Amino acid sequence: MVARLWTRQFSLALYWLILLLSYTPGIVFAENPLMTLSVTSFEAGISYRDVQWHAPIGLITNPCSQADFFVVSIDWGDGTGEHKPDTNIRQQQFSRENQNLVVENGVYLFWDDTHIFARSGNYVARAKVMLHCLGDPPGNQEAVNEITVNAYSRIPVNQVEFRKNETKVKEVAGHQNVDLTITLDAPAPPSGTWVRLQATPAGTFNSLPPYYRVSPQQTQETIRNLEVRKPSTVTTLAVTASTVGRPQETDRLSITP
Repeated sequence: MVARLWTRQFSLALYWLILLLSYTPGIVFAENPLMTLSVTSFEAGISYRDVQWHAPIGLITNPCSQADFFVVSIDWGDGTGEHKPDTNIRQQQFSRENQNLVVENGVYLFWDDTHIFARSGNYVARAKVMLHCLGDPPGNQEAVNEITVNAYSRIPVNQVEFRKNETKVKEVAGHQNVDLTITLDAPAPPSGTWVRLQATPAGTFNSLPPYYRVSPQQTQETIRNLEVRKPSTVTTLAVTASTVGRPQETDRLSITP
């Protein structure tokens, strides 16, 4: 009897608590978060802008038909503070008669290319959307999504070499292709490992990316079919690959006219 009474009282209290919270201004309770991350594994000590990689890292949902107030922010939980990421959200006039700027219903993308995790570790990022749907009573709504993200230490480069048909090569003719194989000291973490590449002399390749990503759990990656330019006289080429620690350099590749 006592147990049943206690259970009933607890259920009633829980009901009123949920009801109270549901009507608290400024808090949104939604089954799906309005701002999510599609990337949760990062490399410490480097930004996506550094590596010239500009793919979006998350999605933002506007649930309103039109929102006359819509602001997003992210705090990575690493002490760098809350800030506004880059997005493809665009405001437009509601109508010719009503010139209020609104954000249309839909799913948008966001980037945060300049953020750098100073140290490896686990962090709790807070993705926040503040909004007001056109026509709703005054008062902005706020939705916060807390997401665990991981920043991984960078893996040093062990070796970099020129290859052709899977065999180390020391000489090629101008306009021929050569492969560049990068080997790390250990498998890349879930974030992958971005490797900086520098050719000496510069401009010897028709195209060499400034950074190349070694895929997660891989120790080695090969950049295939890099075309060398035709020199006027025999010249030599070397590529330096680096992440942290000592940079590694290829043996000299001789290029004939």
